[in-house]
Amino acid sequence: MSESERLKALAATSLLDSESEERFNRLVRLASNALGTEVALISLLDEERQWFKAKLGVDASQTSREHAFCHHAIQKPNEVMVVSDASQDTRFRDNPLVTGGPNIAFYAGAPLVTKSGHALGTLCVIDSKPRENFGVQDQQILRDLALSVMTEIELSNQNQISSDLKLINDELQHRMGNMYAHIAGLVSMLGRSDINKDQLVRRIREKITALSQTQALLACNNYESIPFTELVASALTPFRDAHNADRVNIQSDNDFHVSPRGAFILTLMINELGTNAMKHGALKSESGSVDFTWTVGKKLSFKWDERGLEPQVDFSNQKGFGSQILKRIVPMDLQGDAELKILGESLLYKVSAMPDRVYAENNCQIT
Repeated sequence: MSESERLKALAATSLLDSESEERFNRLVRLASNALGTEVALISLLDEERQWFKAKLGVDASQTSREHAFCHHAIQKPNEVMVVSDASQDTRFRDNPLVTGGPNIAFYAGAPLVTKSGHALGTLCVIDSKPRENFGVQDQQILRDLALSVMTEIELSNQNQISSDLKLINDELQHRMGNMYAHIAGLVSMLGRSDINKDQLVRRIREKITALSQTQALLACNNYESIPFTELVASALTPFRDAHNADRVNIQSDNDFHVSPRGAFILTLMINELGTNAMKHGALKSESGSVDFTWTVGKKLSFKWDERGLEPQVDFSNQKGFGSQILKRIVPMDLQGDAELKILGESLLYKVSAMPDRVYAENNCQIT
């Protein structure tokens, strides 16, 4: 295994420089007592140092990797490294940890190896006196305890993964909650309306498609906000083609950032207006046109103006599903007032909104 991969595996544990934990402290106490040593450590090695996740018998929390016995131990991940007398070992006799405090004479270290084969550090025991009798049974005890340390480390990883997944799930629920809430409300409304099954399915599909497009826009903007002109262009895409693109006019100035909450209700509004225009209004005819404009201030105001309608019955007072969205649901959500009227060959829909129902947090107007 390469050193870079080993360091990535170590970083993934999030243990370096973490707080003391009794589950690890318990294991170093057990190692010291079981093997009769003055010092026991859980040592993790990064690029330049060995850091002690748990320690018994020393005050220092870390040492240089250059002088670390554990640096040598992890070179052979499948073996317990035993140094009976460091003062007689050419690798360590001049080591400042041998010639000075903590005056290491005896060392035994069992590598802490991940399931993928990376040695993160060691569980080691140390004494200030040489020891000749650290045999197979003692080494097995140390190896077994090192496996217990790794069990705790792997458990930490699993807990962290579970925690991360929970955070992701909570965030997704939060970010997508507006869309689901609107869909649930629409399904409920449609279910109570007098349209037939086929119409019900079609209308639900239309609204979900429109809301999913807005959801995709929000995802591209880290679920923070969307420029309003971008939202309008997306919401009107299903109703614009090569034959009528020059007859659907969208205001380009006074742009602003829309919050996720505002984005979904405004998408529903624009989608419903566009649907009506295609089926019954200005976009059904060859010469009709639509202007969508807005003003900003203490209150926002949105205006949808259709011209060139074919002669038709005035439906401004009807109580159909689309009318309910435009005349009741949209103004209620925006905390404003709505007006829908038809005069001759023209249709005008206006709605006002409180800024905090539409603007993103820390909104700044886009020039």
